[in-house]
Order: sequence, then structure tokens, then C-alpha cells
Amino acid sequence: MINGMVRSWMSSPVITVTPETSLIDARKLIDENHIRALPVMKNDQLVGIITKRGLLRLDLSALENESWDRDVDLAEETVGQVMTLKPITLFPDTLMPKAARIMLENKITALPVIEDGKLVGILTNSDLLRFILAEYPGLKKKILVKNYMTDEVVTIDEETTLLESHRLMGTKRIRSLPVVKEGQLIGLVTRTDLMSSDPSRLASRQNQEISLKILTQPVKKVMTSPVLTISPDAELTEAAQILLDHKIHALVVLNEQKQIAGILTESDLFLMVVQKFY
Repeated sequence: MINGMVRSWMSSPVITVTPETSLIDARKLIDENHIRALPVMKNDQLVGIITKRGLLRLDLSALENESWDRDVDLAEETVGQVMTLKPITLFPDTLMPKAARIMLENKITALPVIEDGKLVGILTNSDLLRFILAEYPGLKKKILVKNYMTDEVVTIDEETTLLESHRLMGTKRIRSLPVVKEGQLIGLVTRTDLMSSDPSRLASRQNQEISLKILTQPVKKVMTSPVLTISPDAELTEAAQILLDHKIHALVVLNEQKQIAGILTESDLFLMVVQKFY
């Protein structure tokens, strides 16, 4: 590896928040800057992290029964009340395959980078994709999508509700669901789609009935269609480029008959980094 250390790929400077930042403001920062995580700083020290995925889980937890009895409206909550404490961090000299392994093992999408006790950068899934594109030629052999894709794909139909889709993702520990009709791929619904589908997210308890009505709507109203796909015989770099360019985390794999052969995720690509670059 020519540039195998985190310092060559991390994003810097880093957009941060404080424990006192409202969740609504944190949401805006993530959406407006197209980022996945916000390190939380207090007195110039890293004290936590809040992620887009974490905000999604919080949004949908507002529909659980216990949330009706909470004394604090979600709109009034702050980052400090829900952030992940003591986040896993990297050093600038950490090797990228080790960073990929940490992300895989802990199912996280961003790692703050610390040097001499100070936050100097953040390494995200997108940075790992850029690493793959740059360093792949050094392997001097082709690695195909079919070698790393998951061939057992969980699918849904277009009438499946958003809430049911969320629960299915949680049960199966997946982040995307291809939508099929008469055996053909017609769409894809992701956790991000679930997040953007609810205009009353982080709303007060009075609006939870509105949230519930929205999340009982069918996925056909929010699914991505047409779907970006890839061939089982394509090289992994082609997949990495598509994921990076379109800021998505999964590609449906279609065979020559246009049938679903598998699904390839960022995690599959990071597994390749761990196996081939260590």
C-alpha cells in the first residue's frame, strides 16, 4: 500500500457539535453537509459522537409505547442526552485495513481520529471507498462482485409498510430491502428512506399520531426507483465507484436474466479490504 495510513484518507477539519446542541440542529448539520456523523466536543475534548443512523433509531423509537409517557418532548432534547459516549477512535498512523476491521466488527460508519489528545480528523465509509479505488490496482488481480456479495437477499413487496420494513431490517440486521413485483426488481428501500419519510421526526408527543400514520404507508411511496444495479461479474472497484458517486451503501446485483442474484454493501467491500490488504 502506497498510502495505507488513516492520515492519508481522513476528512479534516471536522464538523462538530457540543452536548448542548439540539437534536434538530444536529439533524440539520448532518443533512446540509451530507455527512454521517458528528463528533461531540466539550472543552476541546471528544466526549461522544452522534450519527445519522443513531438519529434514525431515535426517530422511530418515538412510536414505541413508552415514549408517550416521557416528560421531555423529543424536539427539546439535546445531543448530550442521546450521544454515544466514549466513541471508538483511531490514530492518524493506524493502517486502513485495521480501520476497516474496526468498522466491520463494531457496525459503525465513522471513526474520529485523535492525535496528542486532540481531534484531527474523521474517517468515514466514503473515505474507505476512496482508499479501495486508489489502492485496488496494487493487488494486480481482479476481484469480482460475486465473490463478496450476499446471495441470500431479503425482499419485500410494494405494499409493505414503512414501519414493517424498519422492523424487518432490525430483525435481519440489514439496512436495505429490494422491492419486487412479480419476481422483478422495482425499487429499493433503505434506512435513509425511512428517515426522510417522516416530516414529524423529533416532534412532540402531540404529533406522534401523525408519525404513525405516515409510517404505516406502503414503501412504494418512498422507495428509490429505478434502482442502481450491478452485474455479478463486475469488478469491486466499479461497485465502489457507484457507491461513492451516489452516496449510497448498497447495490442490488442482477444476473443476465435481470433476476436478483445478490446484494453488495459497503460492509462487503470493507471485508475485502481486511482480507486483501492486511
